[in-house]
Amino acid sequence: MRLSENRKLALIVLIVCALASVVLFGGGALRNERYDILQVFSDGTDTSLSVRHSMEAYLLRCAERADALAEQGALLNADAALIENAREAAAAVREGGDDLDARHAAYQQLVPAVETLYTNLLQGYDTTELVDARLAYNDFKGAVNLIQNDQYPVMASAFNDKLENFPASLLAGLFGVKPLNTFGW
Repeated sequence: MRLSENRKLALIVLIVCALASVVLFGGGALRNERYDILQVFSDGTDTSLSVRHSMEAYLLRCAERADALAEQGALLNADAALIENAREAAAAVREGGDDLDARHAAYQQLVPAVETLYTNLLQGYDTTELVDARLAYNDFKGAVNLIQNDQYPVMASAFNDKLENFPASLLAGLFGVKPLNTFGW
C-alpha cells in the first residue's frame, strides 16, 4: 500500500511534519533571534565603526564618567557617602557581566547616585571649582541619552512582544527562551 493511496496515513505524516517543523525550526529561530539581539547589546548595530556604539559601551561610559565625577567630588572633599554610592553603583554596572537584569538594576541605582552627588556639588561649591565635575556630569548625561535612544531596547521590546503571542509563547517555554531586559523602554 502506498502513502498516496492511504489518506489517513498521509494526513498523519503531514501533521507530524508540520508540527516537527514548527517546533524544531521555530524554537531554534527564537533562540537565534535572541542571540542576535544580545549581539546588538554588546556590539551595536553598526560593527564597522572603530568606536563601539552599543548599550554595553554606553553603560561602561556611564560608569567611567560616574567614577570621574566621584573623583572630582573626592578632590573637593564632598560628602563621602555620596561619593561612595556613586562609586559602588558604577562598579556594579561594570561587574554585571551577561546578566542584563543585574546590569539594569545597577544602572537604575547609578543614575540617581550621580544626580545626587552632582546636585550636592552644585550646592556646595563655586562654578570655577566645578569645571571638571561639570564635564564628567555632562559626559554622563550624554551616555544616558545614548542609552535611552539606542536600538537595543526597541529590538528587545519587539522580541518580548513576539514571545507573548502563540505559537512563540509555547515554543519559548519548550526551548527555555526568556524575554530580554528592555532597560525600561
